[in-house]
Amino acid sequence: MEKVDLDFLVSIAQEVEGADPIDWGRLSMGKEEAYKMIGSSILEMFDKSEYKYDDKVILLSTITKLTVENMLLNLKILTLQQKQV
Repeated sequence: MEKVDLDFLVSIAQEVEGADPIDWGRLSMGKEEAYKMIGSSILEMFDKSEYKYDDKVILLSTITKLTVENMLLNLKILTLQQKQV
């Protein structure tokens, strides 16, 4: 089974972001670094599965984008909570 390349996974996940942009202003790391960190983690968890290659790329890029969005939303929540204190 062909392995999914991290840079390819990141580029697909970022392409999806074009339709639903993320506010990167509050993140201390860059967009590319965030996507690669999360994409690498997702690959470690799922790259051993027995999916067809195309299905695996769609699955992993979607999970990567959603995890990046979740990280940023959690950061926004923490920022708002700190302002309320």
